[in-house]
Amino acid sequence: MRFSVEIRDTEVAGLLQALMQITGTEPWKRRFEWLQRELNENPLMEDWLRERCAIEWAMREILSDSSLKPNQTFKLQNQAQYDLVAFAAGTVRCHEQLSESGRRRLRGVLLDGLKEDKGLLSIQHEIATAVHLISRGFDVEFQDMEHGGGVDFVAKKEGVEIEVECKMFSADLGRKIHRRRSATLYKQLAEVLVETYNSATRGLIVAVTIPDRLTPAPAQHRAIEAAVRNGVLQGEALTQTEHCTVRTWDFAICDSPFSRAPGEFSRDAVDQFVRARTGRSNANLIIMFSPGQRALILSLASEKQDEVLDGMRRQLRDAAKGQFTGTRPAMLAVQLHALTADQLINLGQLDSSSRSAATGLQIMTSDFLQKSSSAHIHTISYRSHGVVDNDALTGTTRATGPSYLIKNRNHPLNGDPRLGIFSVETS
Repeated sequence: MRFSVEIRDTEVAGLLQALMQITGTEPWKRRFEWLQRELNENPLMEDWLRERCAIEWAMREILSDSSLKPNQTFKLQNQAQYDLVAFAAGTVRCHEQLSESGRRRLRGVLLDGLKEDKGLLSIQHEIATAVHLISRGFDVEFQDMEHGGGVDFVAKKEGVEIEVECKMFSADLGRKIHRRRSATLYKQLAEVLVETYNSATRGLIVAVTIPDRLTPAPAQHRAIEAAVRNGVLQGEALTQTEHCTVRTWDFAICDSPFSRAPGEFSRDAVDQFVRARTGRSNANLIIMFSPGQRALILSLASEKQDEVLDGMRRQLRDAAKGQFTGTRPAMLAVQLHALTADQLINLGQLDSSSRSAATGLQIMTSDFLQKSSSAHIHTISYRSHGVVDNDALTGTTRATGPSYLIKNRNHPLNGDPRLGIFSVETS
């Protein structure tokens, strides 16, 4: 399969309409209603919805724009809209070339993603990977979509055939506290937090530690709320129950990031500030503040360690064992939704030649590739979010972003330039 990866600004309306026609418009309408219902019930859910349901959120937004008309120029306003149009173009053009059974499977995947909180991120990653392969001159066969099993793609070029499997790792993978559940808990805590904030005259950190996982059970959330209320409203430095431990710290605003003007506020600075005072890293934070006056920080964490690398390792292992044939060089294309492009670049710049200097991700991946069961794996490519780049000279817009590659040095085709397909990430 090959097709043009270019999109004209006059095609936007037609591509979005064609995408909706694959499933029919009703599933999209129900999805829009679900998004609004979730937002109405809990406004704190907006960040999670925008991330997990980015395609649907952008579709709802762009369809309400009166300037969106068939065959008329439409100017994309933000990254989310660009990602939607890129997804629509790739999906529609793939759909046009699939067999009837392939089209049915693609429709089923889209319908499944439009249900409840699943979202379309996984299929978006697959489509972006296919478009990238095509942009690099490969003829791409949608193996899984056409045959109902096996790897996602077989890519062919210059006498080389490569098997590619896509994996999407959300920010919740292996985490004890998932973002949606934390947003539900924050709603439960809203009254006591606002009451505490309104009466504050300085800064206050409220560190809540739960024994294990944050569940969706209302009873757990009510018990945590009761412990927080008892702790902060009674001015106790330490409150312990069977459901959580609540510890509080006062701080002077002048010695904190909240002494600065709103435009100078840095979330990274707050993270470092909280870590220095509580000794906690990777905690979930909710922040309320008035610059130079008062601040309230809720820090939520689990006593148990997150198992992010274990979760990634299991999924990579299952893909290596169950998806690839072992007869072609294999590549795992991994989308990391928890990392920004800058964080991925920083990861790639770290020295991984020594285990004492390498990160956990580098060590885990290297160990995985050294196993005999991974001998057929040529490359694991970790990909972050793309960033829109407008080229004033050519008048074109594209999304670019880094990939961090870890290659299997024992693979017989290691170093073959024909297999360097993820060295530059473009979609």
